[in-house]
Amino acid sequence: MKSKNTVILGSGAASQKGRPSENRSFRLDHDTIDKLNDISEKERVSVNVLANKALRRYVEYDVPGEKFGLVTISKALLKTLFALMTEEQARELGRKSGREAGPGFVTFWYKKFDLENTIKTIGKVTSEYGRNFSFDSSLDGKTHVLVMRHESGKNASAYYAESTRAIFALLGLDCRIEENEDQVTAHVDALPSSSLLPPLKPSTTIPKLSSLPDPQITE
Repeated sequence: MKSKNTVILGSGAASQKGRPSENRSFRLDHDTIDKLNDISEKERVSVNVLANKALRRYVEYDVPGEKFGLVTISKALLKTLFALMTEEQARELGRKSGREAGPGFVTFWYKKFDLENTIKTIGKVTSEYGRNFSFDSSLDGKTHVLVMRHESGKNASAYYAESTRAIFALLGLDCRIEENEDQVTAHVDALPSSSLLPPLKPSTTIPKLSSLPDPQITE
């Protein structure tokens, strides 16, 4: 008989995005179980889904993020920091971040610096887990359309625009940017542009904390 403070992960999980699964049971504190049950009821999802999501974030983001040196700041503080910069300072910081920290950031999570993994890093690591902005992507012919929506002001748009442009330039890809105060849209051609330099081999050295691309954001 299952204890009231035991969660069995895996049951029914095979249908989640087609991922294979297996059953594992965990004994949790009563207060953790109570909170999981409350969230499960409010969000109308199973405790199994919530626990699996939390553990996936832990292994995919929290552990590697700690090793990489990511820090957590509030969205309000990030907006204030961007507001203290001039627009050109924000753009230069974005260019520096994209060129110097971008390749290392991608390869740290996904081993290889290429178009697919760069888009995956922006969508999964920076947006879904880091919560720097909401992210949507689509493919229009041979052009990837990446939409980043944030609430951090025009200087944040300047920063994200330049860091995005810089990192795709290292892959030899043309990146056309549209930006306004709360959104950056990047149009990235899937084929290398002859007008750009050949892709650079990314450094395997983890960048120093001062050159990290984006902080993790909390509400």
